Amino acid sequence: MHRFSDTKGFVLAATSSGAGKTTVASALCRALREAGLEVQPFKTGPDFVDPTYLSHASGRKCRSLDGFPNPGLMPFFYAEGCSSRENTPKADIALIEGVMGMYDGLGAEGLYSTAWLARELELPVILIADAKSSATSVAATVKGFASLDPAPRIAGVIANRVSGLRHAETIAEALRMFAGIPLLGWLHDIKDASFPSRHLGLIPAGEPQNTEAALLRFVQEIKANVDIKRLIGVSETPSGVMRQPELPEAVKKPDGGPVKIAVASDDAFCFQYHENLELFERLGAALIPTSPIADRSVPEEADALILPGGYPEEFAAELSANAEYLASVRKFHDHGRIYAECGGMMYLARSVEHRGIKHGMTGILDADARMTGKLHRFGYVEGTALQDNMLFKKGETVRAHEFHHSSMEGRAPETFSVRRASRADGEWIDGYIRADRLLATYLHINFYSCPTSARRFLLLAASGV
Repeated sequence: MHRFSDTKGFVLAATSSGAGKTTVASALCRALREAGLEVQPFKTGPDFVDPTYLSHASGRKCRSLDGFPNPGLMPFFYAEGCSSRENTPKADIALIEGVMGMYDGLGAEGLYSTAWLARELELPVILIADAKSSATSVAATVKGFASLDPAPRIAGVIANRVSGLRHAETIAEALRMFAGIPLLGWLHDIKDASFPSRHLGLIPAGEPQNTEAALLRFVQEIKANVDIKRLIGVSETPSGVMRQPELPEAVKKPDGGPVKIAVASDDAFCFQYHENLELFERLGAALIPTSPIADRSVPEEADALILPGGYPEEFAAELSANAEYLASVRKFHDHGRIYAECGGMMYLARSVEHRGIKHGMTGILDADARMTGKLHRFGYVEGTALQDNMLFKKGETVRAHEFHHSSMEGRAPETFSVRRASRADGEWIDGYIRADRLLATYLHINFYSCPTSARRFLLLAASGV
């Protein structure tokens, strides 16, 4: 597997969530692309939505760099696509969008934060600072970020929500005087263009109609007020430790053919790590995209079905109305293997209730999903298997994350004992199984952290029994 260890890059961090990371990162991807560069985007931390904007803007699949599940496999720097579905040329520059504020991670020490990743990669940081209603205070903030020990090297600042040129000049002078860090550019406080949001954050880039128009508005700002050549100039080649993941042997069916996995992929089911799909292919599987909203049935040739997370509650009416597909999932459960995460688990329930309206689902699970209007779980967790299932043997532990506003009511969960990775108080039971045919859980898993579990799933699917 190739890496672009000789490709320069930088980490785009921010002083806090809401400072405009994804907006600036996406606009920079497009501006660099329009300057003739192949830009490979990455996203730090557990995130399924922001990568859709980076992929849209760059024209390349955004990759995940999450240190919590994969602290020893960092970084996944690839020169070209590893998937059989890709034919991607070598990147000229890497842009890594951070998560939350630069130092925000696991615990007070900020483990697996954007700063942690920048130190691991030994790459420079470009810090986005929200400059609304402040000027010299921006320099004070940046100086604090640059001096917190251990700090990655902040090579420059992009100020967001700037009122105009005089405001930008004042910020630049203050940065020179008090922080010794250059202002690489700035953006106006643009109120007439934005990427729309809903309860789990931004709406995925492919869903809203105005994504491209909003992106182009920010690209104009980047081109007008950010020194792109200087930004490219501060980029460096990563020099952190590079490790290849150790993968188990690939799986074939008894007839020598590949295990065929149908992967739900549409507006309702869009929370999928690109790396997971890549790993299944590297272990010999053939992937078949399928849409529970638009298709009539699970593909007949499929040996297994993956139902990732997403927004089934927002498309509950469409999912419920597709009776043929619901019936095909129930039928598939009799002979195939089904793995479902979060929103996928909701689809397997008897119903999904959202905004006071219940919509019927597959009914495979004797439980009902209900949107509660509040965030139930958020952040890194560790799940320990309470019994053997399709992925893990009893007692095995997996690092994962949860992020949901729904609850499952009815049949009690039974599969994992889950606790927060921060060691904060609280432990709960999660997940449902049906013999060795089904596993449904709120846990979002990056399978590069447990490739033998991915192989176990494929072996069961290949057996056909």
